Amino acid sequence: MKLLVFGVTGFIGSRAARQLVGDGHEVYGFLRGKSEAKLDGLAGTVRGDLLDPQSVEDAIRTLKPEGVLFTAGERYPSGRVNNRYLELMQRSRVEGTRNTLEAIVKLELDACFVSVSGALAYKRHQAYKGEIRASLSREVDEIDGSTWFGDTLLKWEGVIQSYVNRGINASIIRLGAVYGWGGVWRERFFEPMLHHSRTFVPGNGRISVSFVHVEDVARAISYIFKRCSPGEVYNVVDDEPVELRVFLEEAAKTFGAPPPLYVPLILARISFGAAYRLIAPSFTLSQAVSNEKIKKLGFEFRYPTYREGLQQVKKEADREIQEKQVVQT
Repeated sequence: MKLLVFGVTGFIGSRAARQLVGDGHEVYGFLRGKSEAKLDGLAGTVRGDLLDPQSVEDAIRTLKPEGVLFTAGERYPSGRVNNRYLELMQRSRVEGTRNTLEAIVKLELDACFVSVSGALAYKRHQAYKGEIRASLSREVDEIDGSTWFGDTLLKWEGVIQSYVNRGINASIIRLGAVYGWGGVWRERFFEPMLHHSRTFVPGNGRISVSFVHVEDVARAISYIFKRCSPGEVYNVVDDEPVELRVFLEEAAKTFGAPPPLYVPLILARISFGAAYRLIAPSFTLSQAVSNEKIKKLGFEFRYPTYREGLQQVKKEADREIQEKQVVQT
């Protein structure tokens, strides 16, 4: 299948593109600004402005893809940002998606559209307790629009659903907390742990979180492209929701670092600025999510729990260090 990936230079988009290439697809990347895609196997790239409808349409007209993956958007902040950045984060996802889908409609392409979204914004009608499976949030459950993240998801997915209603073949993959040797988790936690430094965590860490390894995200995306189903939504999270404190302390142990230090949330408000609106729910609200639907479809997770996943993160970190040493010598 000829595929165009929006967000091909990002943490998730680059891993997904690599997986899609490995699975035999002809993969192209959409580049913004001065970004460059350093990815073996890409068939080519097009460059444009995600927020410019004509620019997006020109790129899609040039390639006429059979499938489009949308993982684009300003990256989640690992430090202090202002309100303008949060607005751009939302616009790049909502308007970028609208521009992409509108181009598909105008060009009358029979394309499979797959977009990532988030699984950690469900309304919580009861607290998650251990292995009580009935309390896990499912795709049919309501999104909590009272948070910045939930509000963004409702607008983002609302655009996609409006085009599904117009006959577009579009699916949504709602992701848990995506971790791996890259992205925000690497910057804020894994890289300092690799150097045996203590990390700092806002709040007390006593919330349940559904995680997912980035390799499983990439594999799930490829899996869905083989089974395009208009209007379907899939949670992509691993099998075992875990307390944030447990996850981070296991990560520290895996990297040989001291356990994290938990700090009052007020310090996070000072450190993150406007990003606190996005960050605070991530460290204060439990989100335990079911992956039953995608598993019933036949998908199998390579890293079914955080334990296997963190071991893989460490292996990838060690491999990167060894490769750098070889280059230096």
